[in-house]
Amino acid sequence: MIYVTVNKKREEIDQAMARKSFPGKRTSVFLQLVLGIFFFKEWVGGADLGKGDDGLFAQAYQDALVAFKRLNVDEAQKAILKAQELKPKDPRAIVLAARIFLQKKEYNKAEKELYKVFKIQPDYSPAYQYLGEVFYAKKDYKEALYRFEQAALHDSSNKEILLKRIYCMIGLGRVDSAESLIAGLSAFDESSPGYYFAKAALCRVLKKYNEEKSLLDTARIIYGNDAFSQYLHDYESLFAKKETLD
Repeated sequence: MIYVTVNKKREEIDQAMARKSFPGKRTSVFLQLVLGIFFFKEWVGGADLGKGDDGLFAQAYQDALVAFKRLNVDEAQKAILKAQELKPKDPRAIVLAARIFLQKKEYNKAEKELYKVFKIQPDYSPAYQYLGEVFYAKKDYKEALYRFEQAALHDSSNKEILLKRIYCMIGLGRVDSAESLIAGLSAFDESSPGYYFAKAALCRVLKKYNEEKSLLDTARIIYGNDAFSQYLHDYESLFAKKETLD
């Protein structure tokens, strides 16, 4: 009887010791888990070090693009220079740098930037498109049309390029050719008022001023003032005299 009692007592003591030691085991497992997470993060962080330049470039490019869209060209230029230092041969950065020069009316600098792209990526459509924009801004419609047509070869579905080709043909007096291209635009395109501006440009050339006004009013109503204003600048520059362009 005494022997049984002693054995039971030992079992109780063993169970108590086991209960006391169990939290320690859980603590040990928890610490291992924490340390495992820590070392995993350190390993991932180390793996990302090689991608640091990509992240910095993406941030600088985004900063430049946002500033450019907000018409803060000085801030945009600072940011894009930083991006180009990180990736001097990235065609996106070169084209954005050219667009900033274009916005500042520094046409020769914009042109020089864009020619760099052709050595890096000859089929990069935006480079041809914005080179066309440079010549369009200078009212050199023959050269602008040539560049826009090159851009269209690489991006045939781009309606903005098509609109500029129509403008250039009107600027060159090729009204029939311009009119034939309008078939590629749609009055039901919810993303672009190009159709209405192209038709309005033809109406102005043909001195159908009431129709022109009606088309422009419709474009303003459908697409809103912001989009309308963006398109209106290029539209009016088509009919402005070269010496009065601001």
